[in-house]
Amino acid sequence: MSDMRPLFARAFVLWIPCLIAITGVFAFAYLATQQNYRQSLNDPQIQMAEDAAVSLAHDYTPANIVPHEKAASIDLGASLAVWTAVYDASGKPLESSAYLDNAPPQLPLGLFDTSTWVAHKMWQAPSGPETRVTWQPRDDVRQAVVLVQFQTPDGAGYVAVGRSMHAVEDRIIDLTHLAAVAWSVTALSTFIAIFLLLALGWL
Repeated sequence: MSDMRPLFARAFVLWIPCLIAITGVFAFAYLATQQNYRQSLNDPQIQMAEDAAVSLAHDYTPANIVPHEKAASIDLGASLAVWTAVYDASGKPLESSAYLDNAPPQLPLGLFDTSTWVAHKMWQAPSGPETRVTWQPRDDVRQAVVLVQFQTPDGAGYVAVGRSMHAVEDRIIDLTHLAAVAWSVTALSTFIAIFLLLALGWL
């Protein structure tokens, strides 16, 4: 056993740089995939919110964006459907296709001040500024929301389009488990390979 200790020690020393490289590659691949999952979750909302904001800037009729037969038909606590809401300049909901706790979704009032928007989460839509946020009004409700400002003769307004993050977050959890298993197997296999190569005198 004592003769094996120097071999293990040498294998461990050689393994450390490999482990760092393996960890870096896996971390990059995981983060790139995770971000792709999260950012692509916004894609339908971006198109719908920007189109709705342009429409409202030309014809400020919120009921045209959210017809009354569709108003408050989506339960944010249970549905994965995409929803739309129109707000005035102060953040008061005017029309909404969704509800939460028997009321239209009320985004944080601070969001309705574009000066508070983080620069790297702010884009310029055809109608005006746009931001994309994760909104969690309850522990069991997480929404990916795109908020776009538009201008009318009477002032600014906002369109929010969102959808549940539940399905995508389940995929991210599965990705995390898979990445952890793959990293562990690769790291252990690398150590065993280095040890065997040393034992055979090939290193």
